[in-house]
Amino acid sequence: MNNRKYLLILLVSVVIYFTGCTSSKTDEEETKNNTEITEVDQTEGAAIINAAQAEQDNEMYSPGVESTYLYWLDNKLINLKGSTKCNIYALNVLYKSGFKTPTVNALTRDLVDTEKFADILPVVGIQNIDDIKKGDLIVWNGHVILFESLTKIKNDTYAIGWWAGTRQKDNGDNIKNNVCYGKYKLSGYYIVRRPVKQ
Repeated sequence: MNNRKYLLILLVSVVIYFTGCTSSKTDEEETKNNTEITEVDQTEGAAIINAAQAEQDNEMYSPGVESTYLYWLDNKLINLKGSTKCNIYALNVLYKSGFKTPTVNALTRDLVDTEKFADILPVVGIQNIDDIKKGDLIVWNGHVILFESLTKIKNDTYAIGWWAGTRQKDNGDNIKNNVCYGKYKLSGYYIVRRPVKQ
C-alpha cells in the first residue's frame, strides 16, 4: 500500500507542482520567531493528519460548492463565490483534532502575517527544514498546507501533506472533493506555524 501511495505521489508530482493556491515567489528570508513553542508530539501530529484524511471526504471543499462551514466558528456558514478553501480546510482540521484556532475567519494573508495568532499558532523559526514537524502548517501568501513529511527529488525539497484547492480533477484516491494529498514544493517565502493543543 505504501509503495502504491508513493508511486502515485511520484506520478502526480509534475501536475501537483501547478496545483492549489499560488505561493509567494519572493527571495525574502524565512521569518523567524524567538517565541518559546510547545512541540507537537508525533501522536498529536498524527491526529492532525488523520483528521485531514477524514475531512477529504467532505464535499463542501469541492469547487462547485460555494457554501462552506467554519467548524471553529460554531459552524458558521459562509458563501465563498469561487474562492479557494485551503485556509478553511486547514483550520477545520485543526479544530476537529483538538487544536486552538482563531476567533475569526483567518485568510491565508492573515495566516502568513507573523504578527497575528502568535498565541495559538506560533511561528516556528526553522533553521533546517528537517525541523518541520508532522501537523505543522506551512503558509505562503495565498496557500496553506498541513505538513506530514519531507521528500527530496534531485535538488528540490517538497512537503508531503494535505491541502484544499487543486487544479487537478478528483481521482478518488489522492484527490477527492478538491482536497489533495501530495507533495508541494518548498520554495519562495513561507512560514511554518506549530499548532497548540486546546
